Amino acid sequence: MNYDGRHRANDSTGGAVPRRALLLGGLLAAGAAFGVQEMRGSPPERTAQRAASSSQAGVPDGRRSPTSGNARKTSAKSPLIHPTKEWGAGKPERTAAVRRRPPKYIVVHHTFTDNVDDYSLARAQRLARAIQNAHKGRGWGDTGQHFTISRGGHILEGRTGSLQAAQRGEMVVGTHVRGANADTVGIECEGTYNTVLPPQRLRDSLVKVCAWLCEQYDLDPYEAIVPHMKFNDTDCCGYKFAPTLPSLRRDVAKVVSSRMLR
Repeated sequence: MNYDGRHRANDSTGGAVPRRALLLGGLLAAGAAFGVQEMRGSPPERTAQRAASSSQAGVPDGRRSPTSGNARKTSAKSPLIHPTKEWGAGKPERTAAVRRRPPKYIVVHHTFTDNVDDYSLARAQRLARAIQNAHKGRGWGDTGQHFTISRGGHILEGRTGSLQAAQRGEMVVGTHVRGANADTVGIECEGTYNTVLPPQRLRDSLVKVCAWLCEQYDLDPYEAIVPHMKFNDTDCCGYKFAPTLPSLRRDVAKVVSSRMLR
């Protein structure tokens, strides 16, 4: 998902709607098929979607996932997540709904912004403010996603109340996946990952926050962690990044398992 809330969508011929066309607006209808879960796009794109969306990809044979069955739910300390008040968030235009139940999925996005070399916290905070302003401009009332991870690995709360809700095992309803917002938590990864992978520090933070969310919500990493492209006809979270999600799931499962054994 673009930081301004627009989705980079595949056109009906398998190519990608040019970025400039999306940013200028007016061309989202040119083949964008939101909410369609069937595989679309050219063969490489379909391969990325299948690899990333396979729910049990990477599950070791003969082994149960760390949160399946009667596994003990932990009450883990969260990684360092900078709350909205810390990065200078504006006041939401309306109060978001809260679901007093866990989500079904953790959805990984990329912001479709430049792959900057500024890894500072100040940069991450500027990005968070820009995203909120853009999403409010789209009529969403607040930041669409629940958490944002900068290229420097800084984790920031997105939609107001997301952090406290997760700490309670509840979920603020976001605006980040068309047709599935009531059942998903969204994590935006700063950058564009169609041809390159995220920096290691971003990935490391993604593992940490996904592991914490899986523990808080008693989710199976192998089932829960999915790319945006699982739900909508989009290149998000990137054709290069998405096929690596099976590896991400394994790493998250290792973290969850290690904590359960303590």
